[in-house]
Amino acid sequence: MAGAATLVALLDAGLDAHGVGSPLTPAAAALLMTHGRSGRWLTGTDTTAGTDTTASADATAGSGTATLTVARAAGGAQPEQGFEISLGGRRLGHWDAVVVTARGLAAVAGVVPAAAPWYGGVFHPVADRVYILGVPDSGQVAPPDGERELAFVRAQAGWVAEYLRGRYRLPVYQIMISQPDLRRLGLRRRGAGAYLRALERELRAGRARAAAAGYPLPVPGTSPGAQPALLPGT
Repeated sequence: MAGAATLVALLDAGLDAHGVGSPLTPAAAALLMTHGRSGRWLTGTDTTAGTDTTASADATAGSGTATLTVARAAGGAQPEQGFEISLGGRRLGHWDAVVVTARGLAAVAGVVPAAAPWYGGVFHPVADRVYILGVPDSGQVAPPDGERELAFVRAQAGWVAEYLRGRYRLPVYQIMISQPDLRRLGLRRRGAGAYLRALERELRAGRARAAAAGYPLPVPGTSPGAQPALLPGT
């Protein structure tokens, strides 16, 4: 269910996202149908894999018997070429970006080069175009399918969408590394509300940075509607 809910959040945020993974559970499939998103989930038996789009992939939904593999296209020599995703040995397309949840993080172990704090719990300072949803910057994973997780996912999906469309600009690398927690020193209150308020403050700052820079796209040659692949896991 978490994978389907996250896919809906990404689509509602304006990204042309797809889910990639094993067949969904009946409840998750019903959720996508309710939102008119049934055709957005690709499985190992699907022959309509995307090209140059953002996918969201679920490593273990449904039967969970097939292995999901994510690799940089062209062996990673040219990061702007995106990712190749396969499930059980079957190629499921070429994707611009990958979105993952903490429970599906193992699926992108091969494309996340080093352990480092994720800025705001979402942006890795080195792994270009790999984003994580559902984790506040404290590093605590939100409970599966809980209201708290959904609040984080919706807000963070909007954050990723603004970034990919050039409406938000990240701070410089040194700040991402030295100050990964969005909440200010001395004011690190716990709870979803504190994180979401800090995220809104960072969005305002990042929008100002993007405006000052002329709204550049984060990846040259990527359309403003670039899509990520979601790997929520279980």
